[in-house]
Amino acid sequence: YYVRLHYRGEFKCGGSLVRNNAVLTAAHCVKGGSVKALRVHADTINLGDTGVVRTIKNALVSKTYNAATLNYDVAVLILSSAIPSATVITLHKDAVPAGTSCLVIGHGRTKENGVLSRQLQEIYVPIMSREVCQRKYLGNYVVTQYMMCAWRLGKKDSCKGDSGGPMVCNGKQAGIVSWGMGCGRVKYPGVYTDVSKVYSFIEKALKKYP
Repeated sequence: YYVRLHYRGEFKCGGSLVRNNAVLTAAHCVKGGSVKALRVHADTINLGDTGVVRTIKNALVSKTYNAATLNYDVAVLILSSAIPSATVITLHKDAVPAGTSCLVIGHGRTKENGVLSRQLQEIYVPIMSREVCQRKYLGNYVVTQYMMCAWRLGKKDSCKGDSGGPMVCNGKQAGIVSWGMGCGRVKYPGVYTDVSKVYSFIEKALKKYP
């Protein structure tokens, strides 16, 4: 279900297939560039492999999205045609409790200033309550009701290049990699768009373009 988004031939972000012709990703992966220049690569775990490629017919981003704060950082991409071989991921409609261990996958850098991972990486990170997360970012950034946080003390975290990719809890996608301060820093957790909070937007987008 994991896909890569390439912009003008360069790897840009991750995403997930929520239907065989629809991808869920972060709005910041899509905004500020030409959608025509985006390509979705599916059915591949190696950055060097092309896999199955599709162009994007429609890119839907909510009016609530704020590029400065990354609030409501979600986008639904309708593909030029379906990917028949696709495995799709089910979405979490309910908030995931703090302490739940969740899987994050992507080609992001394995350390803060490192290079992108050629092979698809996966890490497990526990969910942190939004209140605790907001305290960690106090005075720097706002963790809104549409965000969720996950963090393993100074060890593992999503990183640059993982953006837009899925966070999977108990077999369902609960988050979209959105932002953070550095990667795996002792003080700062990774911040994700909370799928349960933006579910109505995703559902409407998918219904609009069946």
